[in-house]
Amino acid sequence: MKKITLFSLFAFICILTFSCKKSSQHVIEYSIQGTAGATVTYTDQSGNTQTVTNAGASWTTSFSSSDWGLVLKLTAVSTDGSNVGGKIFIDGKQAAQSNGNSNSISISSIVP
Repeated sequence: MKKITLFSLFAFICILTFSCKKSSQHVIEYSIQGTAGATVTYTDQSGNTQTVTNAGASWTTSFSSSDWGLVLKLTAVSTDGSNVGGKIFIDGKQAAQSNGNSNSISISSIVP
């Protein structure tokens, strides 16, 4: 009887584990908004830092990542000192934002 109970419990845990598995890919999008260009630094899908100089006033980039727990960072510095804002989206949902009250931003989020 104990063997049947233990086997049933093990089978239940296995079914629960595989049925609750997370999606294998997340779509990450970074965007900035401002009245002038900016120098943008962000974390890419491999966790490396990328820099874009002279990014346009409405710059956006996106990529897919399966790295759960990846720390996403976005910084932007306006080239002419005007205000700049930025957002990070994960799977189409806003995960972080800076509304543009300064000439530079620094925001971050974590891939769930």
